[in-house]
This record gives sequence, C-alpha cells and structure tokens, in this order.
Amino acid sequence: MHRAGFHFEYPDRRKSEQKRRLAKQEIAMRVAAMLKFSELVGSDITSETQAEETLRELFSKRPHIVAALGIALVALDALWNGSIWSSAVALLISVLCLIYRVIIEQRFLSRPAGPIETKWVHLFVSGATISGISWGLALSLLIYDQSASTQIIAFAVACAIVQGAAGRAYMMAGTAFINIGCVLGSISIAGIANGSYLFALGAALYFAFLVSFILQMVRNRLAQLQAEHRTEQLIQEITEKNELLRFANEKLAATAFEDPLTGLANRRKFDRTLTEALAMSQQEQSFISVLMIDVDNFKSFNDTYGHQAGDHCLKVLSKAISAAIPDKDCLLARYGGEEFVVLLPGYDPEASLLIAERARAAVELSALSAMAGSPSSQTISIGLVTSLGGPMLTRETLLSASDAALYEAKRQGRNRVCVYSDLAQSAAQPEPTL
Repeated sequence: MHRAGFHFEYPDRRKSEQKRRLAKQEIAMRVAAMLKFSELVGSDITSETQAEETLRELFSKRPHIVAALGIALVALDALWNGSIWSSAVALLISVLCLIYRVIIEQRFLSRPAGPIETKWVHLFVSGATISGISWGLALSLLIYDQSASTQIIAFAVACAIVQGAAGRAYMMAGTAFINIGCVLGSISIAGIANGSYLFALGAALYFAFLVSFILQMVRNRLAQLQAEHRTEQLIQEITEKNELLRFANEKLAATAFEDPLTGLANRRKFDRTLTEALAMSQQEQSFISVLMIDVDNFKSFNDTYGHQAGDHCLKVLSKAISAAIPDKDCLLARYGGEEFVVLLPGYDPEASLLIAERARAAVELSALSAMAGSPSSQTISIGLVTSLGGPMLTRETLLSASDAALYEAKRQGRNRVCVYSDLAQSAAQPEPTL
C-alpha cells in the first residue's frame, strides 16, 4: 500500500518473509556443515537410532557387490578384445575392494552396543575413499588403450556407480564428493591420456550434475529431519502436558472428595463409600457399623473463642479420632459442621464399640491448651449402630439409627457412646453404654 509517499507492509507478511529467510539461512548453514567429510546430514538433530540406521546403510556391502559385478562385466569385454593384463588387474582391484568393504561392514555390525563412536564414522570415510580410488583405478585401466565398446561400457558402469553413490552416500555429503571425484577424475585422466577429451568434459558435466543432485538431496533430508524432530518435540510436549493434566485431574478428583479444613473425606466421599460397603455387606452377609460423632457444645465454643479457634479445634479432634480408627477398609469423614461419621465394614458390635470408646477417649485426652484462652480439652458424643447386611438394610436406615443413638448420647449428658439396639424394630430404644 502506497499513500503520501509512504510504503506500508503488513506485519504478518513481514514476519512470514523473515521466517522464510531465517529458514533458508539455517538450511544453507546446515548444507555447508554437511560438506564436512565426517559429519552426517542433520547430526545435531538426528537421534541415536537414526544415526545407527544411516551408518548401517552406508556400511552395507550390497552396492559394492553390484559395482564389482559391473567392473567384472567391463573386464570380460576387455578380455574378449584381447586386453588380458588390464582386465585381470582391474578385476583383482575390484575384488580386493569388495573384500575390504565386507570386512569393515562386519566390524561395524559386531561392535559393542551403545552410542555411535567417532571412529566408526572415520572408518566409513576411509572405506568410501578407498572404494572411490579402487573403482576409479580399475575403470581407468579398462578405458585407457581399450576398444571403443569397452570404453563405452566402462563409462556407463562408472556413471552407474557414482549415481548410486550419490543416491546413498549423500547422507555424508563430503565423503560422497570424494568418492565420486575419485571415480570421475580417474576415468577423465584415462580418457585424456587416451586422447578422448570428451571423456573429461562429460565427466566434469556429470560431476556438476551430481553435486547439484546431492545438495538437493541434503536439503530434502534436512527438511525431513527437521519435520521429524519437531514432530517428536510436539509429541513429547503433548505427552508431558497430558501427564500434567492427568495429575491435575487426579488432584482435582481427590479434592472433590476431601474436606478442605480437616483433610478428611467429605460427605460426598462417605455417601459413595457407604453405598459400596452396604452392597458388599448384603452380598457377604457381614457386619457393617456406622458411628455418628458430634462435638459437644461446639456452638458455645465458637461463640466464646471465635470461629478461628473453632476451626483449630476441629483439626485437633479430627486427628485424634483418625488415630483411633483402623486404617484397613474404614473411613472417617467430616459429615458437616462439627459432625463426623465413621464407616466400619466387617466389624462386629463388640469391635465397633471398642473403636468408638477409643475415639471418645482420644478426643477427651487431646490438649487444646495451645489456643490462648481455650479450654484444656473437648469432648464428643457418639451414636453407634451395627447390623448384619440384609435385603431390608438401607443407608437411610443406618444413618437414621446412628443419628438416633447420637441424640440419646446427647440427652444422657454427652461425652459418651450410645448403641442403637435393634434396627428391626421401628420403636426400638437406644441403649446407652458408658
């Protein structure tokens, strides 16, 4: 947009162009770095597994077997045309080169497990250089002072070898250039010595083409590695965020069933657990007990000492009650306000009464003297109900009975446990137990 002599560019366009320039610069720098003789393409973003797979492919003897067969074909044609010495030497060189490549491949494959050491990269570089020199020497012997048919076949085999090297060894571009240069340089010298200058010109043009081809392959490989690296980073980030989300959900779920003041289970948790325990009791015909607990005269305590002192009192008493309740399968929850409730699945009347008395005594012995002006101790009243599981037993029946027993404990003077005697009789009276 042009207005009053000013040129305006949209910020988004400038940012995208800047990103493209930076990306091109980064790729150019990586391409330049990849021209080093002993560095894999994208080594800084390549995983150990990718590096091992790349070197395994580079050390493979398969292309060297094909190259040896190609040189053997040219040697056979030279032998057919009467060039015994040149064909024999060229064939010997290619066979020795193949044996060497088989040996170094076996050394690489039998190495100890672990990260790729630099010495294996150096071994490949030396192997590729020896291969290039060997192929170039063998093919130059089959070009110099040979028949036209042998020269044409030799040049075709040379092109096939260097094209294969460019298509494979580009992953270590600097080494690929050495390998290709040795082959094309050797046959160019042989062609010039033989008076065929077109050999040198053709080899030079082909070398330029292969350089362009390798550089493009390097760019493509870098783009692929960058995309894979970014994908792995995103997957890792997603995994970490999912783990954090799972942890947060677990924490949120735990908080949803936790009383924020005392840290005990809340009423929702108790209701759910009671339903499950009652179903199990009915299925197994086992005992189930509920203790309804109320802090004595807590309203007066709050009015006298304040709500902050009241909160502290509830924390102290909840710890005392919790210490008296068995951990296995039992649940202590804050039912609301100054009320607590305990679920004891599988405990008979005698064991449940013993636990209730232990909780009452623990509270009575708890010291509140740490609060200025507060009483030295506090007491609780407990209503207890125990029943065998049966089809007529419901959660409402248990809670109503335990609440009735708690009311009786309050009526009789507090700081005591009252047991509801019989759930089967609607007019049953609670029996106090001191």
